[in-house]
Amino acid sequence: MTSRRNLLLSIVASPMLAQKTEAELIEKIRKELVTLPYYGCFDFLTFKLEGTVVTLGGYAMRPTLKEDAERAIKDLERISKIENQIEVLPLSPNDDQIRWAVFRTIYRDAALSRYAPGGGFYGGPFSRHRGGGFFGGPFERWSMPANSSEPLGSYPIHIIVKNGNVVLVGIVDNKGDSDRANILANGVSGVFNVKNLLEVDPSQTSKKKK
Repeated sequence: MTSRRNLLLSIVASPMLAQKTEAELIEKIRKELVTLPYYGCFDFLTFKLEGTVVTLGGYAMRPTLKEDAERAIKDLERISKIENQIEVLPLSPNDDQIRWAVFRTIYRDAALSRYAPGGGFYGGPFSRHRGGGFFGGPFERWSMPANSSEPLGSYPIHIIVKNGNVVLVGIVDNKGDSDRANILANGVSGVFNVKNLLEVDPSQTSKKKK
Protein backbone atom coordinates (compact mmCIF):
# COMPACT_ATOMS: atom_id res chain seq x y z
CA MET A 1 0.00 0.00 0.00
CA THR A 2 2.81 2.37 0.96
CA SER A 3 4.75 1.71 -2.24
CA ARG A 4 1.64 2.40 -4.36
CA ARG A 5 1.06 5.65 -2.49
CA ASN A 6 4.65 6.73 -3.04
CA LEU A 7 4.36 5.89 -6.74
CA LEU A 8 1.16 7.93 -7.01
CA LEU A 9 2.79 10.90 -5.26
CA SER A 10 5.78 10.75 -7.60
CA ILE A 11 3.48 10.71 -10.65
CA VAL A 12 1.54 13.72 -9.37
CA ALA A 13 4.68 15.62 -8.40
CA SER A 14 6.67 15.01 -11.57
CA PRO A 15 4.97 17.69 -13.77
CA MET A 16 5.44 20.26 -11.00
CA LEU A 17 9.06 19.21 -10.58
CA ALA A 18 9.62 19.50 -14.32
CA GLN A 19 8.16 23.01 -14.34
CA LYS A 20 10.36 24.03 -11.42
CA THR A 21 13.44 22.58 -13.09
CA GLU A 22 12.67 24.40 -16.34
CA ALA A 23 12.11 27.68 -14.50
CA GLU A 24 15.45 27.30 -12.73
CA LEU A 25 17.24 26.65 -16.02
CA ILE A 26 15.57 29.67 -17.64
CA GLU A 27 16.77 31.85 -14.78
CA LYS A 28 20.32 30.48 -15.09
CA ILE A 29 20.37 31.21 -18.83
CA ARG A 30 18.99 34.70 -18.26
CA LYS A 31 21.57 35.42 -15.58
CA GLU A 32 24.48 34.30 -17.76
CA LEU A 33 23.35 36.40 -20.71
CA VAL A 34 22.41 39.49 -18.75
CA THR A 35 25.87 39.70 -17.17
CA LEU A 36 27.82 39.52 -20.43
CA PRO A 37 30.36 42.36 -20.06
CA TYR A 38 29.79 43.94 -23.49
CA TYR A 39 26.03 43.67 -23.83
CA GLY A 40 24.65 47.16 -24.28
CA CYS A 41 21.99 49.52 -25.49
CA PHE A 42 22.63 48.85 -29.19
CA ASP A 43 22.29 45.05 -28.81
CA PHE A 44 19.24 43.02 -27.95
CA LEU A 45 19.39 39.34 -26.98
CA THR A 46 16.55 36.86 -26.65
CA PHE A 47 16.38 33.16 -25.89
CA LYS A 48 13.91 30.31 -26.05
CA LEU A 49 14.09 27.04 -24.13
CA GLU A 50 12.47 23.94 -25.59
CA GLY A 51 13.24 20.87 -23.54
CA THR A 52 17.03 20.85 -23.40
CA VAL A 53 17.53 22.92 -26.56
CA VAL A 54 18.21 26.66 -26.31
CA THR A 55 17.68 28.99 -29.25
CA LEU A 56 19.49 32.31 -29.02
CA GLY A 57 18.14 35.24 -31.00
CA GLY A 58 18.26 38.99 -31.30
CA TYR A 59 20.91 41.39 -32.57
CA ALA A 60 24.56 42.05 -31.73
CA MET A 61 26.74 44.95 -32.86
CA ARG A 62 29.85 42.79 -32.84
CA PRO A 63 30.51 39.09 -33.61
CA THR A 64 32.20 38.60 -30.23
CA LEU A 65 28.91 39.16 -28.40
CA LYS A 66 27.26 36.40 -30.43
CA GLU A 67 30.13 34.06 -29.59
CA ASP A 68 30.21 35.11 -25.93
CA ALA A 69 26.48 34.50 -25.52
CA GLU A 70 26.79 30.91 -26.71
CA ARG A 71 29.94 30.31 -24.70
CA ALA A 72 28.29 31.64 -21.53
CA ILE A 73 25.55 29.01 -21.50
CA LYS A 74 27.02 26.00 -23.28
CA ASP A 75 28.22 24.35 -20.06
CA LEU A 76 24.99 24.79 -18.12
CA GLU A 77 23.54 21.55 -16.85
CA ARG A 78 20.69 20.01 -18.89
CA ILE A 79 21.43 21.95 -22.10
CA SER A 80 22.03 19.49 -24.92
CA LYS A 81 22.10 21.86 -27.90
CA ILE A 82 22.34 25.58 -28.69
CA GLU A 83 20.92 27.10 -31.85
CA ASN A 84 22.67 30.44 -32.19
CA GLN A 85 20.49 32.65 -34.38
CA ILE A 86 21.79 35.99 -33.09
CA GLU A 87 22.16 38.35 -36.04
CA VAL A 88 25.39 40.32 -36.18
CA LEU A 89 24.64 43.81 -37.48
CA PRO A 90 26.71 45.05 -40.42
CA LEU A 91 29.57 47.50 -39.87
CA SER A 92 28.38 50.93 -40.97
CA PRO A 93 29.63 54.40 -39.98
CA ASN A 94 26.24 55.78 -41.05
CA ASP A 95 24.39 53.34 -38.76
CA ASP A 96 26.77 54.27 -35.92
CA GLN A 97 25.87 57.94 -36.34
CA ILE A 98 22.17 57.08 -36.31
CA ARG A 99 22.57 54.92 -33.19
CA TRP A 100 24.14 57.73 -31.21
CA ALA A 101 21.74 60.34 -32.56
CA VAL A 102 18.71 58.26 -31.56
CA PHE A 103 20.32 57.46 -28.22
CA ARG A 104 20.91 61.12 -27.40
CA THR A 105 17.47 62.13 -28.62
CA ILE A 106 15.68 59.57 -26.45
CA TYR A 107 17.81 59.47 -23.32
CA ARG A 108 18.28 63.24 -23.09
CA ASP A 109 14.59 63.92 -23.58
CA ALA A 110 12.99 65.57 -20.55
CA ALA A 111 10.29 62.89 -20.30
CA LEU A 112 12.42 59.83 -21.12
CA SER A 113 15.76 60.64 -19.47
CA ARG A 114 14.61 58.86 -16.31
CA TYR A 115 15.09 55.54 -18.12
CA ALA A 116 18.85 56.06 -18.34
CA PRO A 117 20.98 54.64 -15.51
CA GLY A 118 21.31 57.45 -13.02
CA GLY A 119 18.35 59.21 -14.56
CA GLY A 120 15.83 58.08 -11.98
CA PHE A 121 14.88 54.71 -13.47
CA TYR A 122 16.35 51.84 -11.48
CA GLY A 123 14.38 48.91 -12.85
CA GLY A 124 16.49 45.81 -13.16
CA PRO A 125 16.64 43.39 -16.04
CA PHE A 126 13.24 42.27 -17.26
CA SER A 127 12.30 38.87 -18.62
CA ARG A 128 9.51 36.94 -20.22
CA HIS A 129 8.62 33.51 -18.94
CA ARG A 130 7.45 30.45 -20.88
CA GLY A 131 10.90 29.79 -22.27
CA GLY A 132 12.01 33.22 -23.46
CA GLY A 133 13.63 36.34 -22.12
CA PHE A 134 14.40 39.96 -22.97
CA PHE A 135 16.87 41.85 -20.86
CA GLY A 136 19.37 44.68 -20.51
CA GLY A 137 22.68 44.71 -18.69
CA PRO A 138 22.99 45.26 -14.93
CA PHE A 139 22.97 48.79 -13.53
CA GLU A 140 26.53 48.54 -12.29
CA ARG A 141 27.83 48.29 -15.86
CA TRP A 142 26.19 51.42 -17.21
CA SER A 143 29.36 53.49 -17.69
CA MET A 144 31.31 53.18 -20.94
CA PRO A 145 34.63 51.34 -20.70
CA ALA A 146 37.64 52.37 -22.78
CA ASN A 147 37.30 51.65 -26.52
CA SER A 148 33.62 50.84 -26.20
CA SER A 149 31.39 51.76 -29.12
CA GLU A 150 28.12 51.76 -27.22
CA PRO A 151 26.68 52.56 -23.78
CA LEU A 152 26.53 49.43 -21.65
CA GLY A 153 24.04 48.84 -18.87
CA SER A 154 20.42 48.70 -17.88
CA TYR A 155 18.82 50.67 -20.70
CA PRO A 156 15.17 49.61 -20.94
CA ILE A 157 14.91 51.08 -24.45
CA HIS A 158 17.26 49.22 -26.78
CA ILE A 159 18.11 50.83 -30.12
CA ILE A 160 18.79 48.46 -33.02
CA VAL A 161 19.94 50.02 -36.29
CA LYS A 162 20.44 48.21 -39.58
CA ASN A 163 20.96 50.03 -42.88
CA GLY A 164 19.25 53.14 -41.58
CA ASN A 165 16.26 51.25 -40.23
CA VAL A 166 15.63 51.51 -36.49
CA VAL A 167 13.96 49.05 -34.15
CA LEU A 168 13.06 50.20 -30.64
CA VAL A 169 12.67 47.24 -28.33
CA GLY A 170 12.37 46.93 -24.57
CA ILE A 171 9.96 47.98 -21.88
CA VAL A 172 8.56 51.32 -20.67
CA ASP A 173 6.10 52.46 -18.01
CA ASN A 174 3.26 53.51 -20.30
CA LYS A 175 2.09 53.85 -23.89
CA GLY A 176 2.78 57.57 -23.83
CA ASP A 177 6.49 56.91 -23.32
CA SER A 178 6.44 54.33 -26.10
CA ASP A 179 4.79 56.77 -28.49
CA ARG A 180 7.18 59.56 -27.56
CA ALA A 181 10.26 57.39 -28.14
CA ASN A 182 8.83 56.43 -31.52
CA ILE A 183 8.22 60.06 -32.51
CA LEU A 184 11.70 61.13 -31.38
CA ALA A 185 13.43 58.32 -33.28
CA ASN A 186 11.46 59.13 -36.43
CA GLY A 187 12.70 62.70 -36.22
CA VAL A 188 16.38 61.77 -36.35
CA SER A 189 18.11 62.69 -39.60
CA GLY A 190 19.05 59.72 -41.77
CA VAL A 191 16.50 57.31 -40.28
CA PHE A 192 14.52 55.55 -43.01
CA ASN A 193 12.02 53.72 -40.86
CA VAL A 194 11.25 53.07 -37.19
CA LYS A 195 9.68 49.86 -35.94
CA ASN A 196 8.40 50.37 -32.41
CA LEU A 197 8.38 47.13 -30.41
CA LEU A 198 8.43 48.78 -26.99
CA GLU A 199 6.13 47.12 -24.50
CA VAL A 200 4.38 48.55 -21.48
CA ASP A 201 5.47 47.10 -18.15
CA PRO A 202 2.52 44.91 -17.06
CA SER A 203 3.13 45.76 -13.40
CA GLN A 204 2.53 49.44 -14.19
CA THR A 205 -0.69 48.58 -16.02
CA SER A 206 -1.99 46.49 -13.11
CA LYS A 207 -1.27 49.36 -10.67
CA LYS A 208 -3.51 51.67 -12.68
CA LYS A 209 -6.39 49.19 -12.61
CA LYS A 210 -6.36 48.99 -8.80
